[in-house]
Amino acid sequence: MAYKYIVTSALPYVNYELHLGHFAGCLLPADVYSRFLKQKGEKCVYVCGTDEYGTPSTIEAEKEGIPVEELVRKNHEKQLQAVKGFNLDLDIFSGTSLAGEEHVKTVQEMYERMKANNYIYKKEIEQLYCPKCERFLPDRYIQGTCPYCGGKARGDQCEECNKVLDPTEIQEPKCIVCGTTPEIRKTEHAFFELSKLEDQLKEWVENNKHWPANARNTALAWIKQGLRDRDITRNMSWGVPVPDLPGQVFYVWFDAPIGYITFTKQIDRENWWHDANTRIVHFLGKDNIPFHTIMFPAMLMADGTYTLPYQVVAQEYLNYSGGKFSKSARRGLFALDVLELLPADYWRYYIISVLPTSHDTDFTWEDFQQKINSELNDTLGNFVHRTLIFTKKFLENRIPGPEGLTPEDEQVIADAEAAFRKAEELLYNIRLKEALDRVMEIARIGNRYLTREEPWKNKDRMAPVVHTCLRLVKMLGIALDPFIPESAGRIREWIGVDTKEWDKALEPIKAGTQVGEFKPLFSKLDNKKIEELRRKVEGGDENVIEYSDFEKLDLRIARVESAEKVQGADKLLKLDLDLGEEKRTVVAGIAPYYSPEEIVGKKIVYLKNLKPRKLRGIESQGMILAAEDEEGRVALLTVDREIGLGAKVE
Repeated sequence: MAYKYIVTSALPYVNYELHLGHFAGCLLPADVYSRFLKQKGEKCVYVCGTDEYGTPSTIEAEKEGIPVEELVRKNHEKQLQAVKGFNLDLDIFSGTSLAGEEHVKTVQEMYERMKANNYIYKKEIEQLYCPKCERFLPDRYIQGTCPYCGGKARGDQCEECNKVLDPTEIQEPKCIVCGTTPEIRKTEHAFFELSKLEDQLKEWVENNKHWPANARNTALAWIKQGLRDRDITRNMSWGVPVPDLPGQVFYVWFDAPIGYITFTKQIDRENWWHDANTRIVHFLGKDNIPFHTIMFPAMLMADGTYTLPYQVVAQEYLNYSGGKFSKSARRGLFALDVLELLPADYWRYYIISVLPTSHDTDFTWEDFQQKINSELNDTLGNFVHRTLIFTKKFLENRIPGPEGLTPEDEQVIADAEAAFRKAEELLYNIRLKEALDRVMEIARIGNRYLTREEPWKNKDRMAPVVHTCLRLVKMLGIALDPFIPESAGRIREWIGVDTKEWDKALEPIKAGTQVGEFKPLFSKLDNKKIEELRRKVEGGDENVIEYSDFEKLDLRIARVESAEKVQGADKLLKLDLDLGEEKRTVVAGIAPYYSPEEIVGKKIVYLKNLKPRKLRGIESQGMILAAEDEEGRVALLTVDREIGLGAKVE
């Protein structure tokens, strides 16, 4: 049966600066898969775009003092540059607001069909309202403490345990704009009756036995906990308007996945969504699993006119030095930055070779250096270059025919073809890392063959050996196209192959073709180069520490309950601190700058996990933080708004 394929990457939020984690999580795997399908002649489109509505955009626009539409256009352009720089073969890279009325119409029409099918109802709910700002607070405008783990939470999700929250569940909530404690007020919202679809979703997920374990298990775990109805509207203006609730827009989690349909519609392929022979394949990071295995499929079920997703490919996280990517902390590899350091194929190859399919993976410069030098340069680049050098030096730069091939030569070609066919099977099954390894096996076969044959010692064997090697080079020039398209294109150009059609790879190479001008495909990265790259990424500061080192510091907010001078020590004060659930004592050298009376009652920053030590016979259990300028003035680090005792500083 001939299928149509709609390949999607989870929409990156428009405020993000794309980093290697985004490319490992969803963008690059989708590109490799869709490139392969197109090479095979399958009907396939690859769609993506920026997720643009919601509070993060409005918050950032307010910080910059510009209209939110301007912020979206600016950030979308940056992401588009990164996408192009990494050579993603997208059929469209759009945006939920940039798609304009097309997206508004698509979302509103789905809402109306869901409502007509009795999956939408309205009810009055309690929402947090800021009396100072005079508005209901969307989730991202609320910060507080998670009621389940005690971690830092924003209005809809805990940042530590990742549990989805209702804003009214947040403990000690504050408005992020003014710091005011919000009050609860009533407002009418629209709800998606997700609970009605629980049995149908369970059966559908259980039948999708071809899904990766992380996607399937996460979905079933959610269903086992019981699916509750979901609020799909919010009180704000930036978003897709709700037709029957003036002044409200659709929640961003509701409108964003509908963007897949909108973007497909923009390239005149919307009818594919209604075709039972269409396979919709989602690529995403593990944090997006519930939205693609529960929420969006349930929306499609409630609508009743769309084909359900066929595959959900969820990657684990690619991290940097043990922590998540952070531009502000100068931690990580960001797309537009790394493209200035090395060509895209270096990064594409590395990402796919370490793809975090089953567990989180850390990028390390040592591993990157080894992959580039040993695999990309020594295995692949060396084999291609040696083959072309022999063609130029011994065979007048022309591809020889198959005359004189021995059974051993034929076996080498057969072994390479077997690796090629296995790579094809793995690509269809979206086992991309393994598929790349099978493609690289073709180059390994070629290197072992050249080492064994040593054709430079036997001129009579030069032509058949080079012909055999060029058959493998042709396979590589086509099979590598999904992974490292620029390098694959150069290989094909050098040997006169004018197609990247997958099934043409095993056809005999055309004898007599003149090899074009060529050069080494890749360059080795020595230790000096790696250190140079690392410094460019991390800022080149000799005093930088790893994020894992910073994570060891347990900084807390404490209040000074009492203070007194230490007898016999002019500079020391003994401070009794309240951390909420416990008390601590510290000895601090701040007596010249603060009197005991002056410091009592202050909320300060306290290093909790410093090894205790005795000062003047008093055990000091940690350290308080202070700053000192060049003129010797000292100031304690305090907080600028109300926050609970024991709150962790991050």
